[in-house]
Amino acid sequence: MPIEKIKEAFKDPENQDDALRSLIFDLDHFEIARRLHELNLEHKVRVFHLLEDDEKRQELLYETDMDSRLEIQENLDRDYLAALLDDMPEDEATDIIQELPGDAQDELLSKMEVQDAEIIKDLIRYEEETAGGLMTPHFNKIPFDSRAGDIFTKIRRESNKEIPPYFYVVNQSNQLLGFFKLRDLMNIQTSALAKEFIRPETPKVYLNDPCEKVAHLMGQEHLSSLPVVDDDNVIQGIITFDDVIRVMQDSASEDIYTMVGTAKVDPFAKKISNKIIARAPWLLTTFIGGLVSAWLLGAYQTTLADYAAVIFFIPFVMGLAGNVGIQGATVIVRGLATGDIQKDNLATVVKSEISVGILNGVIFGLLCGGLVYLTSESFMHTNPVLGWVVGTGIILAVSLASLLGSLTPTLFINLNIDPAISTGPIITVINDILGLAIYLATAAYFFSTL
Repeated sequence: MPIEKIKEAFKDPENQDDALRSLIFDLDHFEIARRLHELNLEHKVRVFHLLEDDEKRQELLYETDMDSRLEIQENLDRDYLAALLDDMPEDEATDIIQELPGDAQDELLSKMEVQDAEIIKDLIRYEEETAGGLMTPHFNKIPFDSRAGDIFTKIRRESNKEIPPYFYVVNQSNQLLGFFKLRDLMNIQTSALAKEFIRPETPKVYLNDPCEKVAHLMGQEHLSSLPVVDDDNVIQGIITFDDVIRVMQDSASEDIYTMVGTAKVDPFAKKISNKIIARAPWLLTTFIGGLVSAWLLGAYQTTLADYAAVIFFIPFVMGLAGNVGIQGATVIVRGLATGDIQKDNLATVVKSEISVGILNGVIFGLLCGGLVYLTSESFMHTNPVLGWVVGTGIILAVSLASLLGSLTPTLFINLNIDPAISTGPIITVINDILGLAIYLATAAYFFSTL
């Protein structure tokens, strides 16, 4: 692995910069960026400077984790960093600058070229995971009265540049009229005007649309880029698939880490102290949940003392309820993330998940309750009523868990909270407490009738 070779090279004090530069030259700098967090600060900065050119330094800076990126930037001359960002695509430079505090942002922007700085200032206004934050202002903008022959001639003159596959046609006010593909240009007369051969049904997104919507539309329309327009249909830029994939990967990772209560950003790169600070609040939730569960057990200690067999099935009831709740929440959270669940079908999916959860509760409640009822006297030497307790407790606890797991993502969406939290430690602890309370209350009720 490249990073292992670099680590070994740094251990040898006799290795000079020339030898290290030669080693790094032969290694994949993207792989180095991915595992740069394994080096200490001094070695990170040295690796950055030993790369052969600024293009690789830009890519390393953009592709590495946020902690390493911030550390490297703090050790760079501000004029050099500004020049480095100047030569990067504006959307990528914006992502990097957005991570810096306000004063550092202003300082860098003041040192950059005026045109680039103005573009980045416009992009910074939008949240990172929206269409406005992801778009690039460079695209093929074609006036509606341009002739096909003139467009084709311009393309040939710029043959040394990469030609984007889509061309967006606008009117005098820069409002989007439609688009055409490069192959469309090859199959029409040279005298045809752009407005005559555009595809009027143009898939587009708005500046504040979330990344999930962009990704869903791209997949649905099989397009590698989408135009971004404002409320007046004025085109502001385009979003390319590579930017969407990157953000969706980051978003998926963030959701997974949120579900288990770990750090949201760069968990592999964080220092141990930062990891402890990030995860301790979630563990505190579990600690408090444990205290509440202990209090519940104490409140029903009379029932537990008289009918100790009730305790044997507590893990079973809580395990079933917890799994059903997590299943429902996960299905909905994932569907929302992929775009498979929209406003028009959200209620249907929620009802379906609740129904499935409740039916599973009934099935396993009857199965387990019946089994306990038939074997309670012969194997556990206790009252057969225990079967009614276990069966009813499972049905009620699982049904409530299904409701909680299926409805909380919707509730969090309406409160503008990441719905991934609905499968995290807080909801899990609440689910466990409610399941335990229902089971113990059911036991107390049935045994009080004897």
